[in-house]
Amino acid sequence: MRIGINCGHTISGPGYGAVGLIKESEHTRQVGYALMEKLISKGIEVVDCTINRASVNRAYLEMAVTLANQEELDWFISVHFNASKEHKGRGIEAFTYQGKQHPQAVRICEKIEKLGFKNRGVKNGSHLYTVRNTKAKAILIEVCFCDNEEDIRLYQEVGVEAIAAAIAEGLLEASESPGTVQDTKKEMPFEEFVRFVGEVALKDWKERRIMLPSVVIAQAIKESARGTSELARKANALFGIKKNGWTGRVYVKAATEQRPDGSYYVVDNTQWRAYDSWEESILDHNDYIATRSTDGGKTLRYQPVIGCENYILCCQYLKECGYATAMDYDKSLINDYIEKYNLLLFDEGLEWKAN
Repeated sequence: MRIGINCGHTISGPGYGAVGLIKESEHTRQVGYALMEKLISKGIEVVDCTINRASVNRAYLEMAVTLANQEELDWFISVHFNASKEHKGRGIEAFTYQGKQHPQAVRICEKIEKLGFKNRGVKNGSHLYTVRNTKAKAILIEVCFCDNEEDIRLYQEVGVEAIAAAIAEGLLEASESPGTVQDTKKEMPFEEFVRFVGEVALKDWKERRIMLPSVVIAQAIKESARGTSELARKANALFGIKKNGWTGRVYVKAATEQRPDGSYYVVDNTQWRAYDSWEESILDHNDYIATRSTDGGKTLRYQPVIGCENYILCCQYLKECGYATAMDYDKSLINDYIEKYNLLLFDEGLEWKAN
């Protein structure tokens, strides 16, 4: 893993950070360099993307992004301290592109929260230059408010090393948890895989009523070869969903399609949606079913599928609506997976065990 660390702001002149009870740009460096040391000690390759001086503020931002983009980074982390007009703002918050709830960003906030800070959560940082323009996934961290007495008292009490350790632990622990890039390269036992997908699918069914959990699980097993396919391992994609308007990362590989006469053909260099975790893949699959339209939103392609409570009809509707070109796609979901493994138990919220 290669991580770019940006100690926010310049040390003087244009691009200099906020000044409150502490000077932001001084402490971004204290935390940032302590963070670099902790990551390096864990065997992580670190790229220093810190900019000390610039002619104008925009130049500082552009220089940081240029440094990051000339490297092949897995993550770009920018360390900052917040400030508020009335000096009443408190707590840790993180910003990501389009407010994506990356497990790493969520875990960093949780780790710093455990030190006593208010957790303000992960927010939309698409307006921030570095978050918007780095090729790598970016997290801009606002450690706490540099102009708030309670925050600074707590910050000085816990110390720089504890803050840096919390960020490192949050980033690395989330990157090693089930369903993320590192772990999906290892084969997950079948029962564990089914339960993982089932828990996410059932929770989403209860909240949004889009796709029956049994059908989602069957699709994931079939399309990802139980989490072992190239897309599952290298793109965290449990479903073969092509780019189709997707603005996130993509993974390029050939697609094998079936003609109505039963013969097959290959489409080279097909772009597939890529994710940060299996959970994100499952939720985007349901979003895709709920929103996919080919006429500008006038009609929904998978309208019959949405909210369907009969697994047989749901599978048939998927096939009829053109979800897959495989001629027996619906029958396979029903016979080879849902009924064979009794996945209907997930629809009913009951305890499931492999046959």
